[in-house]
Amino acid sequence: MKQKFIIFIAALSILGSTLVSCDADKVDNLYTFTDKMLGQYLRDTTEYSEFVRLLDTTKVIGLLNSYGSYTVFAPGNDAMHEFYALKGKNSLADFSLDSLRLIAYDHIINGSTITYNYFNDGRLGEMTMSDRYISISFVEGKIGFVNKTSEILSKDILVHNGVIHQISEVINPTNSGIVEAISKDSSFTIFYEALMATALAEKLLKDKDDGYDPDDYKDLISTPKEQNQWFYHEIPTARKYGFTVLMESDETMRANNINNIDDLKAFAASVYDDIYPEDAGISDIKDRHNSLNRFIAYHIIEKQLSYTRFIDAYATEHMIDNRDMYEYIETLCPNTLMEVKKDRLANKTNLINFIPESGRVINISDVNFDRDATNGVYHEIDGMLVYDREVDNMLSGKRLRFDSSSFFAELTNNNMRGRGTFKSASQQNLHFQIPRGYIERIKASEQTVVGYLCGYDKFQNYQGDEIFLNASAGKLYDFEILTPPIPAGTYEVRFGYLTNGKRGVAQLYFDGIPCGVPLNLNKSATDNGYQVPGSIPEDPDGFENDKIMRNQGYMKGPACYKVPVPGWTSGANARYSNSVLRRILGTFTFTEAGHHTFTVKGLSGGEFMFDYMEFVPTSAIETEDIY
Repeated sequence: MKQKFIIFIAALSILGSTLVSCDADKVDNLYTFTDKMLGQYLRDTTEYSEFVRLLDTTKVIGLLNSYGSYTVFAPGNDAMHEFYALKGKNSLADFSLDSLRLIAYDHIINGSTITYNYFNDGRLGEMTMSDRYISISFVEGKIGFVNKTSEILSKDILVHNGVIHQISEVINPTNSGIVEAISKDSSFTIFYEALMATALAEKLLKDKDDGYDPDDYKDLISTPKEQNQWFYHEIPTARKYGFTVLMESDETMRANNINNIDDLKAFAASVYDDIYPEDAGISDIKDRHNSLNRFIAYHIIEKQLSYTRFIDAYATEHMIDNRDMYEYIETLCPNTLMEVKKDRLANKTNLINFIPESGRVINISDVNFDRDATNGVYHEIDGMLVYDREVDNMLSGKRLRFDSSSFFAELTNNNMRGRGTFKSASQQNLHFQIPRGYIERIKASEQTVVGYLCGYDKFQNYQGDEIFLNASAGKLYDFEILTPPIPAGTYEVRFGYLTNGKRGVAQLYFDGIPCGVPLNLNKSATDNGYQVPGSIPEDPDGFENDKIMRNQGYMKGPACYKVPVPGWTSGANARYSNSVLRRILGTFTFTEAGHHTFTVKGLSGGEFMFDYMEFVPTSAIETEDIY
């Protein structure tokens, strides 16, 4: 199974210590620890002399001799000379300094020591200093490969400030955007022709917001890392866009009697003219409501999702590991979602739009995934991906739970969401301060400060992370969030949060409608009628207490997640914690699929914490489980 477990390991602090793996089978693969700094080790090893010349020329060697935590993929001398020849050069002197600096940065991950034990098929969670991902793959009899072609010759050379993996080829990532990268792949000619013909390719050209400068927002950092608090602030270093394209190969198309774009038009019409009959007469394939346009658009996600970022990266230690997980992702097809399931019992992941009654499902290819581009990634899928009546019925008939961070593409595209869980025993938690206007779907007043807290093992949060808002001194927060699209239907809408004594009082609104009396986030669940399940002999499962709480507009937390390190809160899972609550915002009827607004106006000082939101069809409430 291509399940990547990304971990962030603090800098080695004791000379001569060793790095312990979670996988006992691989412990004997670790090299003997050396007390040398990474740069010095490379300089003292003849095999890396040409790579060291690169590091000297670019002055990067000094960084690798400093304290910190680094992962370096180091090409040997033969690999360096082969790279010169590939580029039509004779030596380093034939490259510009900017090019050399980029080459050096392509081989270095700054901030994490990532050993072989945490390599699995697909992208590593941490980016290189050139802001590119490194992909790992395996072939029987080999240690592994970097970016499909560069063999890992030696692994886990542990030094004082990091780890080195020797590779057979210089890392040479593509400079192509997602559209150009697809155009060069002969496996997808029918899909590519349709992508261009519908003009949807034009929506995949953005790379980054050149107007964003993190230096303009340094005043948001009130707790720098150097203060050695339990958390620290950072500002996003860039505002990048990203895209994911899921594609059927020509072979899969032909297996479904699709041999050209005209056949694909007919197939798309058979699906989308049925579910959107009002648009069946639209023949202009560039119209967003045309059937072929909808077909292609449903394959496009405005987030850069490597294989593990669909759902695996959010299966943190917070999640109960015998409970299935679900992620709901908005596509470029107007007002549509796709479901991604992690099936724990079957040990399968990235099951797209699984229909339990029929067993219908779309899978990502085992071999053709994580295909890289400068502004995205594409994956081959094994069947025809469509949003038809069966998918719509599946999505509109079940509880849809969204982690708050899944609302915002910027958190994924700028490597904030999905970084793993920070350990309270050895790491400070990373708290991003988000500049006003950075996230398109949050409209906040000038005095409101938006934060994103990465997963932390002392948080009792769904998927570990949270959206965190407060206001500048003496002010009140005031913000509005746009939700992902929800299918038409009648839903009970719920807001999930964690209480503590530092949080204030706020009035909540959904689609502009006040949701009952103001919410006091300081009050524990006990203050809202909560009783620990099993504490009342007459109510051993807590179901009667559930009814009492619902009458007051609240629910216990779901039993699908927990706190990995109890302390601030406790309980076997969130249902057993008096710090976790769901506030029922009300029952709402949506006459058509679309986005909605969640508005919060602070009524007192303090913090506001947003963990997740649920949309539950009223027809499903009576049979809803505790998870």
